Amino acid sequence: MLLLLAGCGGRAAPDAPQDRALALAVDSGRQSLEYDRLKQAATQYQQAYTLALARNDVQAIGDSGYNLAVVQLADNDAAMALRTTLRTRGALAVRAAPVFAELDLVQAAALHRLGREAEADVLAARAQAGTASPATRDRASYLRGVVADARGDAAGVVAALAAFGQPKAPPPDWNADREDLMARLALLRRQYRDAAAHAQRAADFYRTQLDYRAMADAVVLAARAMQRGGAPQEAARFYLQAGQSAAARGDAASAARWLRQAMRPGSDAGTRRTAQETLDALPKSASR
Repeated sequence: MLLLLAGCGGRAAPDAPQDRALALAVDSGRQSLEYDRLKQAATQYQQAYTLALARNDVQAIGDSGYNLAVVQLADNDAAMALRTTLRTRGALAVRAAPVFAELDLVQAAALHRLGREAEADVLAARAQAGTASPATRDRASYLRGVVADARGDAAGVVAALAAFGQPKAPPPDWNADREDLMARLALLRRQYRDAAAHAQRAADFYRTQLDYRAMADAVVLAARAMQRGGAPQEAARFYLQAGQSAAARGDAASAARWLRQAMRPGSDAGTRRTAQETLDALPKSASR
């Protein structure tokens, strides 16, 4: 999950009237996201964007457009997130306002989800170089590492890891992203046990951050490592865990994909039975 921006309608003087509708839409969107109500959050950030246009407030347009794209990405709608970033870029350009690094970053993330890795890396590199925020820089470095992994580029993953800052007390999200990239690098180097260990540590860190989507993705990394390392039963159990998490969160498409992996030859009977039961409970459109 990329960080939300906190702006809600410009910086008015202390005694100036506040745009309460805009502030309420932003606060409601943030609260909905905290409770994982992604559709509601998207609706509220769309309302905030519309109100920002009515206000003709450059900061609010940029913030609400970015936040809306973040929520759409969290809801697995990369195509819509990309459209939102492009629309926000256009609105900023009309007002002669520069594009900020976080908008580059969320657009890069959407492009990566759509398989457009070269474009994603260009924008992530621009975000990495164009921000004074250590958190944004580290997230851009992480995304560049994920893109490099998708291209099978171990040197690119190494470079992404080297670009991470070195905070004195690393926060859990920093540790999570670094462990995730370490897992990907170990996978590319065919160090399967190391990859699974790093992936499990990443999952633990993501869990403490309540980022259950990233947690499940890390568990899938561990499954892939075990599968390639010739441990199909362990791989199946990891796939089952990720599938159950996705099913419980309402991500039926991911759940179905991972549960089917848990039922591949080599898994034990108990894992296959539980995976099938979970798959049968999914909406019919997803379980086919």
